[in-house]
Amino acid sequence: MDKQILQQYSDALARVKYIRQSIEKLTKKLDEMGSNGYCVADSVTKGKKGKKPLGTAVVTGFPYPEYSRAKMALTAKKAALQQEELELLELSSCVEEYICSIQDIEARNILSLYYIENLNWVQVAQHMNGLYGSRKRYTENSCRRKHDRFLEKNERNLKNDGFDGLDVL
Repeated sequence: MDKQILQQYSDALARVKYIRQSIEKLTKKLDEMGSNGYCVADSVTKGKKGKKPLGTAVVTGFPYPEYSRAKMALTAKKAALQQEELELLELSSCVEEYICSIQDIEARNILSLYYIENLNWVQVAQHMNGLYGSRKRYTENSCRRKHDRFLEKNERNLKNDGFDGLDVL
């Protein structure tokens, strides 16, 4: 269950990031559409005499249907972002509780930097080197391996204790 909470938290962070990028794109598109002089154009034939067209005309104007659809989509995405951020906040507190319950302080530091601070492994190693100074030397791979070993060991301990991964009420 603990590994699942960490994975859900990572997935929720990625989802919120994706929605924010989507909102940013839509906002940029609406700003471009709302700026002065934005219009769409199309050429149409004026009619036909037999098989020959009588001429063509260019029709220009502001794309109101497209603009209103984009505004509605932006509103919906903002509402979805609020919902996702609430879920992320709940997951964040669960992750923090789990990390605080870990006995191994070094693992606690690595998990906090990776999951809560959302740092990559290189940044985690740099922070760990800053925390521990010259006493220990951390690399990207050593931090990742300690993380993986801790989760594997924790998973094995849960299985040995007879825990099958399901919450018991």
